[in-house]
Amino acid sequence: MPLRTQIDCATVLNREARGESALYIEAFSPVFGLLRMIKKISRSKTSELPDFFNDLSMLTESDTPASLKFLREFSTLRRRGSISESYEALANASAICACVIKNGINAEDAARLHLKLTSALDSIDSGSPPEIVRFKFMYLIARDEGYPVREDFYENLSGPSKALMEIIVRTPSAQAAEFRSRTPDLLDKMCEWIYSNTDILPS
Repeated sequence: MPLRTQIDCATVLNREARGESALYIEAFSPVFGLLRMIKKISRSKTSELPDFFNDLSMLTESDTPASLKFLREFSTLRRRGSISESYEALANASAICACVIKNGINAEDAARLHLKLTSALDSIDSGSPPEIVRFKFMYLIARDEGYPVREDFYENLSGPSKALMEIIVRTPSAQAAEFRSRTPDLLDKMCEWIYSNTDILPS
């Protein structure tokens, strides 16, 4: 008999069409962590499909707790449609989600990671500079995993980059728009440092 699971909240990270009648979905839940699901699509009738970046409540079925789940029912709890209206917002939100996909399976504290994820997506959806939001997300991921972001990454930056990092970390993202053009280079350096010095897989 299939195992039915009610999932109160999960955030859609990715979705891909599988043929003409199925949708493969990856989502992250504060309780169950990384979820991989298939939703059957009816070609005879139009119905809402789980969309990128949205929070869902769902009912799934699977043969075992660890096997691929089938999404039977869902309702949308929160929509983040504004993200798709900007290339920069879409690219950075997708990169954040890709990071969660790569690292979420090993997350020791799914609730804490989910809070970081939804806080970042909410900020981008509300119009905060997406590059700054993503930098803060990666900084917090590395810091909270115990890696020496301050002691190593920060200390080896140039003076101007140190000053920029201090401003970005301490300033609410929505109030840091004037530093947006200078952030991508610092973000690239952060991701390179994380890739070379930690077990975290950046997007």
